[in-house]
Amino acid sequence: MTSSSATSSSHPSNSSSDPTNNPQETGYDPNARWTNYWNILTGRMTPAGQLAFREDAYIRNEAADCKRCDEWRDWCFQYSPTVIFLKKNIEALNGDLNATNVRCRRCPTRRDEEGKLHRQGGGFSPDHGILICANEMRDRKHLEDTLAHEMVHAWDHLRWKVDWADLRHAACTEVCLLS
Repeated sequence: MTSSSATSSSHPSNSSSDPTNNPQETGYDPNARWTNYWNILTGRMTPAGQLAFREDAYIRNEAADCKRCDEWRDWCFQYSPTVIFLKKNIEALNGDLNATNVRCRRCPTRRDEEGKLHRQGGGFSPDHGILICANEMRDRKHLEDTLAHEMVHAWDHLRWKVDWADLRHAACTEVCLLS
């Protein structure tokens, strides 16, 4: 055991995502970078520890993730045939999507009523535009697919006047994307 992990186990965790984290119970010590990797690989980190480890990494890398996401988003608006096609069709319905309403941000993992964890790549809101979850984007192609998916929701909203509170409307826009 290194001196940094010995000290951290007697002090409260400085985990940004989970201030109640106890390294002795979860196997996640925010002060012991390589030990955490080893604990994950050898199965000595609990699911709660792994969640705290991942969320803390997202927080640490937020600025870099958002910067990379913004660059990929701008590239898609300039060069992606799919995104350009959807943008033109949204403009034809008097809509506008651009860097001011397609935002890259860090999205925290959420837990549902049953305790299951959910991550998302993005979302569409008629009032706010499109959100791209920068911390979930694996590469530019993943961002392009996510952006195109959310742009279809924007087009559906403008073309069909989707009532997002009506689950049948929301289901229809998702099912139509899968066909």
